[in-house]
Amino acid sequence: MEYAILCNPGHNRVYFETSLQLAEAEFALAAGKFSKPCSLAQLENIGGLPYFVFRSEGELSAADIRILSGLSFVYALFSIRREGERILLCPMERTDARFVDESIGTILKYTGKTNELFTRMMINVAYLSQKTGEEKNLCLLDPVAGKGTTLYEGLIRGFHVYGVEIGDKVTAEAYHYLKRFLETARYKFTLQTLKISGENKSFSAVRHTFQIAKTKEAMKNKDLRTAEFVAGNSMYSNMYFKKSYFHMLVGDLPYGVQHGNVTTEKQSSLTRNPSELLEACLPAWKQVLKPGGVVVLAWNSNVLSREKMIELLEKHGLTVLKEGCYLQFEHRVDQSIRRDLIVALKPGGKG
Repeated sequence: MEYAILCNPGHNRVYFETSLQLAEAEFALAAGKFSKPCSLAQLENIGGLPYFVFRSEGELSAADIRILSGLSFVYALFSIRREGERILLCPMERTDARFVDESIGTILKYTGKTNELFTRMMINVAYLSQKTGEEKNLCLLDPVAGKGTTLYEGLIRGFHVYGVEIGDKVTAEAYHYLKRFLETARYKFTLQTLKISGENKSFSAVRHTFQIAKTKEAMKNKDLRTAEFVAGNSMYSNMYFKKSYFHMLVGDLPYGVQHGNVTTEKQSSLTRNPSELLEACLPAWKQVLKPGGVVVLAWNSNVLSREKMIELLEKHGLTVLKEGCYLQFEHRVDQSIRRDLIVALKPGGKG
């Protein structure tokens, strides 16, 4: 069987020439989960438009279509029939597995916001790479959550999502935004806000917890998703959450342009290099990951080399994935930012 993918026009607009490279890497990860062996996607011009075309050894299953439908660059899916020089495209229905509407990630605009399509790709990389052996009730943590883009994209996927952000004001904005969105879109939810503190006041934080249902009936049946914002220092993540709780940890580290890296609440200046933040936080982040859980971090490789990132993660006992498509994510954002992804597993997983 032969298939074609029409790429999301927004994906191309944001990443320009690098969008195709990112799409190839994301597809390669997804193809490894298909029920049938298939070729790598190749770019082909059909009717004046670029499509990703691939072949599979038999018809894709419903589960395969579900995986394809969730990829960040996929706009439309087609099966292909070739008649001589003619290429006939037969539209296929994408699986709609959204828990909340995609607009949740696009309405909020602010300087320095991570593009939601890139965030969606990061989450897909995490989901397709995690080795916990679990597929349901997946929990995602963004330990540098900002105003919540990663949480909103994870909620679209139906994950339980949690974020930690050191700024009280930023966290409050995210909490109020999600509350307004849920009210306007008429989702059912409960909300609880708690102040928490460590022994001898070693830390303090505020936790905002949403329990969200799509409908009143779903709320009755306890078909809920959790969305939680913690205003606190990420180095205490193991105090906010249970150990071995998360399947995925996904974070877009500040690039040192619009946003700097903050390690403590009383820090007087922001740093461009995220190494100090990682040194302080990785022990706690690792503790809250399940065995086989995955860390996916984006960062500006102009200020910290990939070799140094690998060294940092391995120093803290994580296994960095260094082969194949995991080396294809570096791309230029602007003159001062060259963004890359690093993917690492907590030892002890399945598969």
